[in-house]
Amino acid sequence: MVTVTLPYGKGEVQFELPKERISAVLLPKDLPGAHDPYSVIRQALLEPVDGQGLSSLPKGPVTIVTDDYTRPTPSGVICKCIIDRLVELGADESQITILAAGGLHRPMTREELRSKFGNDLLKRIQIRTHDAWDEKGLEFLGQTSRGTPEWVNRLVAKASLRFTVGMITAHFVAGYGSGPKTIMPGASGYKTIFHNHGVVSVSPDAKMGATSGNPCWEDMLEVTRMLNPTLALDVVLNTRDEIVGAFHGSPESAQSAGLHLYNNIFGFHLKEKADIVVASANPMYSYLDQCLKAIIHASMVVKEGGARIVVSPCKELLGPDYLRKLYYSSLHPRWPTVVEYQEMMRSGKIEDIADAVGILKFLESNQSELTLVCNPSFDDDLNRLGLHHAGNVQVAVDEVVKKHGPEAKVTILPYGAVTHPVLD
Repeated sequence: MVTVTLPYGKGEVQFELPKERISAVLLPKDLPGAHDPYSVIRQALLEPVDGQGLSSLPKGPVTIVTDDYTRPTPSGVICKCIIDRLVELGADESQITILAAGGLHRPMTREELRSKFGNDLLKRIQIRTHDAWDEKGLEFLGQTSRGTPEWVNRLVAKASLRFTVGMITAHFVAGYGSGPKTIMPGASGYKTIFHNHGVVSVSPDAKMGATSGNPCWEDMLEVTRMLNPTLALDVVLNTRDEIVGAFHGSPESAQSAGLHLYNNIFGFHLKEKADIVVASANPMYSYLDQCLKAIIHASMVVKEGGARIVVSPCKELLGPDYLRKLYYSSLHPRWPTVVEYQEMMRSGKIEDIADAVGILKFLESNQSELTLVCNPSFDDDLNRLGLHHAGNVQVAVDEVVKKHGPEAKVTILPYGAVTHPVLD
């Protein structure tokens, strides 16, 4: 028997399994983090990957757009370095704003802002949180070629320079996070997000690991190009959320430049699927909707008729009220078929079609059984939604191993939300 340890939010969970059962452990490469993150970021700012760097400063306000509490991006040190460089070039600190932009996510609390950015930045710079539902705080830019109406946060629209900050990670419809995704959906209005994520992204070409030819990503890029100039500082993190690489340039160039490093750490090529997949939802585990990343990634490497186990504390359970409403209108009193759900989205029965795409992809990937191991206070919701769950990961593993027999093989994803598996 071997003991397998999985991240579980800020803690860990363990289970035992016969060694011969394990076919693969998709553990990301353990690259060391930067000893001096500030210096790494500064060097990136001085050496843009595409020549479109921060070498001069247009007059007027500057808005730095960064991701929110749902991502472990070390935005504090990144924003501090960017601000210091802006000041070197003549910027007035009073005209610099940081916008914590999480798309449809709830606004960050004061304590979350302190944890994300640090006390010094909170005292030094104006930090705002984006609200996609506040139409008075949005500016209309026009419409993309795919019909997406672009409503963006007014702080972004009115800035003379925009600077996006994000972590590069795989995303199941946008291809990858960071880059153009920081502004769309990050700093966009709900109507914009609904169309991009809910209409454009139903395409089978909206998938993980693809940018060119991915209509979701290309639509995001088109939105970002409406906002010129916009620069980016994207980072690749290791599993300890330390910076291992930083890339500066236009949003698409900075993201593209970091993909090789990201895939070197988190990408895996497999020759066959497993009977059972056990995955942690780390590092994105706040509520059920975030767990879809790990659930869908696990679906990519499990055999049809196999079993998936996903562990996550889901400390916010179903998340904000609008997500709670979405899940109950989608999966209760019974799960719809894929065709039925597509019609529910088209007919308007499902209002939040942006987040509904995640449920659609979940339903499309549901050719194997699923067991969740979550916060025990979540049990009532999971029962009502028809989601199977277990009290702990050992119980879940023992249950599926017994069901699938002595020859069943197990693949383990310790960081399921950011793992990028590819079947050869």
